[in-house]
Amino acid sequence: MTHLITKLMLTGLIVASTHLHAENYDFKPGLWETIWKSEIVEIDAPPEMEKMMRSMSKRPDYTETECINDISSAFDLEPEENEGEECQTNSNWISANKMVFETSCTSPDGASKTVGEMHFNGKTSTSKLEVTISEEAMKIKSKLVGNGKYIGACD
Repeated sequence: MTHLITKLMLTGLIVASTHLHAENYDFKPGLWETIWKSEIVEIDAPPEMEKMMRSMSKRPDYTETECINDISSAFDLEPEENEGEECQTNSNWISANKMVFETSCTSPDGASKTVGEMHFNGKTSTSKLEVTISEEAMKIKSKLVGNGKYIGACD
């Protein structure tokens, strides 16, 4: 489930960033660390599944460290084999520092929607996302906040 949420959070960012170059916005290429905090807002699921999902949501923050030399590769994930999954992303750069996006995915197992925004400020970034996952037996709505910082040159 954690990998699925991470994938959904970043899918919009992958597509939205593929046509951009670092000189178009306020971003420092190099080694970045992003700390993700998540909160479940709503769960509509059978009691046992809800209990399990709520206990999983109490896990510590997720930290991701990666070398980002070009923003177009900043949120690349290893492709997964999700047979029948189709996603569509709409994004808009509001300024050199702010991007908003929406990604909707459908698959034989259900659907997901991620709405979010990212702010860049040279050596820092913030992300706010709202993710809704609907599957046969459940619907989960969660909020995620990411705080990133430049930590040095890539090795």
